[in-house]
Amino acid sequence: MLEYLEKLPEKERIALDKLRSQVQSLVPMAEEGLSRGVPFYYYLGKRVVGFRSSKKHLSFFIMDGRVLKDFSDKLETFDHSSTVLRFTADKPLPEALIAQLVRARISEIDHQLTKKT
Repeated sequence: MLEYLEKLPEKERIALDKLRSQVQSLVPMAEEGLSRGVPFYYYLGKRVVGFRSSKKHLSFFIMDGRVLKDFSDKLETFDHSSTVLRFTADKPLPEALIAQLVRARISEIDHQLTKKT
């Protein structure tokens, strides 16, 4: 993941590194990995969140569309789809929103795994 970040322009690298640090503090037991060149965090073998830099924006992937749907009222100022929030280094995602989304995704994973046992 560090190699991915090191290749980015400075503003984007700083923004995504801050996002990375926040995710790490929220889910310290999560493992970092790459899937198709995109950095992701895995918790109990399931993808939690990921991020990517594009020419026009940065992306924050929430790996369950139900999570973003539950927070739709808080996403109105950001371009988004069912599983992706798009933002820029100049207009980053609020830390409180990131925390809520990550915690909701962890809760989803815990719930899914509890149902299987």
